[in-house]
Amino acid sequence: MGVTSLALVAGTPDDPDRYNNWLEGRLAAVSPLLLANDTWSDALMSEVFGHPWLAPVYAALPLRAASPILTNEIKTYLAASVLDDRKADRRWFWRRTGVVEYRTQEGVALLASFGVRCLADIPHPNFAPDDSACKAGPMCHNEAVLEQYSAWYGRTHEHRRLRQTRNWLRDGKVTTGEFHAPEVQLFGDLHRHAIIDRAQMRPVAERDIVLLNDLYSEDDTRFRDRQRISDQYLNFLRFPPWLRPLSRAFLLDKISHGELAPATATGTMSRLRRFARFLHEEGVTGPDGIAEPLMERFLAWGNARGAKGKNWYTDIVQLLRAAPVLAPGRWPTIALDKRAVRRIDYKQAPDDSRNRLYASREGANRAASTDSIAAIMAHLNELPDPIPAIFRIGVTTGARAEDLHALLFDCLEPDPHDARFMLFTFWQNKVSRWNRKPLLVTDAAHQAMIGIIEEQRERVRRCHGRETKYLFPVFHGKRESFLGCNWTSQELKSLCLRHQITDGEGRPVDFAWHPLRHHRGTQMAAEGHDILSIMFELGHASPDMASMYVNKRLELRKNALIRKGGGRFYTIEGRVDEAVGDLLLRKDAMTATRVGGGACTLPGQLGEWCEHAHAHACLTCRHFRADGDDVDHFRGERSKLYVTIENLEKEARTCEDEGRTRMAGIARKRLERNKDAVQNTDAIIRSIEAQGQYQGSEQRYRPALARQEATQ
Repeated sequence: MGVTSLALVAGTPDDPDRYNNWLEGRLAAVSPLLLANDTWSDALMSEVFGHPWLAPVYAALPLRAASPILTNEIKTYLAASVLDDRKADRRWFWRRTGVVEYRTQEGVALLASFGVRCLADIPHPNFAPDDSACKAGPMCHNEAVLEQYSAWYGRTHEHRRLRQTRNWLRDGKVTTGEFHAPEVQLFGDLHRHAIIDRAQMRPVAERDIVLLNDLYSEDDTRFRDRQRISDQYLNFLRFPPWLRPLSRAFLLDKISHGELAPATATGTMSRLRRFARFLHEEGVTGPDGIAEPLMERFLAWGNARGAKGKNWYTDIVQLLRAAPVLAPGRWPTIALDKRAVRRIDYKQAPDDSRNRLYASREGANRAASTDSIAAIMAHLNELPDPIPAIFRIGVTTGARAEDLHALLFDCLEPDPHDARFMLFTFWQNKVSRWNRKPLLVTDAAHQAMIGIIEEQRERVRRCHGRETKYLFPVFHGKRESFLGCNWTSQELKSLCLRHQITDGEGRPVDFAWHPLRHHRGTQMAAEGHDILSIMFELGHASPDMASMYVNKRLELRKNALIRKGGGRFYTIEGRVDEAVGDLLLRKDAMTATRVGGGACTLPGQLGEWCEHAHAHACLTCRHFRADGDDVDHFRGERSKLYVTIENLEKEARTCEDEGRTRMAGIARKRLERNKDAVQNTDAIIRSIEAQGQYQGSEQRYRPALARQEATQ
């Protein structure tokens, strides 16, 4: 696994003696006893770190190697591991006994074969620039290092396996590969740890490997729990040396201003690396080679390779604009045309080989088909727990993949104000807000979901003997995290492949979690829910996102035109507003949002600052448009208004009799507003009951066929 070339680029070239002094200083701060002892034992570990849960693991394990630097690297690795609650497991330490033994016995010979003085100086493919001869995946190690360790491991443990075969799904097909056994891969993990640890010698602003723990706090929800096995980091060693300082300063500046979340930071890093690969192909070796003509070629280069979205180009534009400020005197000011962004080949739907109309017929069409979901549901019992529960909750709620897997144990609770409902609450990491969904106890689908959550809670209590933080917990040592969506998606991919499940077009289903979210939005649109309801259900930040489920389906557009279009929206004066039906459908000019009894045309999409937050207030607002199908709603509102007016008249008279002039004035103003609402409601009802004889400029409404038959 990895590469066989020894001509790799190693870590930061720091002086080995300085590196050794830094290691000794860290050990002295953490554990002076460990620094002074050259033999690791359970008694020492319990005395120094207070971890009796590991005993007995190391009765007596020598730590001294022929090289002092190598000895301190071993001690630092063990000290950091003991202090990490994710590694609070006897088996974790027991499996690494062979790694420690090899470094003490054969470590000097390993260093001599590479001509270095410490393990951190041995090249590793994960920390080589992208333009080097080293081409390796994120989980690869130095093949030459693993071969040497594998040979020693095979001689020492003859009964242990050295190679293994693994299968995984890619593009709907089973892919097979042969790799080193996990016991051998452990030495590669230790090698990577040494390089990452050595990079922490420098200040954060100068590090080539920056741990996200040094950039983000625990205020970033689920950031700590998402780091299940090892700490995440930003690796600037993948950039050429001349581009490295600018890329580091650019990312750290955006993070310091709160512009990048942990997951977004790694995505931005990958886009910067793409630009570095382009510069390598163009032969650019310094800032002087970057100019506007080069950016024109980069735009064409990205379009030709089908780069997704727009950020792959706009992030680079931001980088070059910030370069003279972040690196004054080293980077020139580069004039870039902002209009170049318009030439990015950005499509919601890729071109289809048959014709363009087919590709755009259903827009993005990213929703999972109903038939494929039904087929998966029929075979869910074949999958291990808790995948069936996660899948059913995902179909019902449309939650994003990580939010769905990271549901809290107490995500479901009774509604304290209404016994008919249960409240389902989950955190939406993308938009950083809670989404609270009411579940009607008498509804069959909601009742099934409530049962699934309660059953999963009982399963967790039986398995762990207590209530956990997450509804689908996994444990690494003592740290609780949530189940990863990669494993569950691979299991569902295998299920689809095993049963030859196809989508609506007859193609094999390459399962992913996000199409379930689009399925839920499309399902709600088909059931007649308005854009605002879809927005609240899926937790969108704006109605624009929810409008795609209406805009992207021809059948839904037809249904919306039949039910909500045709000039059946009225102003509060009872006049027809013929444009609102189109505004509710058009994404590019959507200035109307569904509200109770009609639509709101207030600019800003019913912003949180709007004072018209309920039906009575809307009835006095000039932005309100009443729906012709909701005559019963307005009759009910009129009855409530009569009661309110009567109560306000009594309140005003009482205040006047008691001499409370100010309160009487307030009551009179409320009374007048409610009388205006009654007058407007009467006008709306009269217009609706006129059966099409409106005061509008043009008569466009025709009753639906089913309604005509019902009235005959």
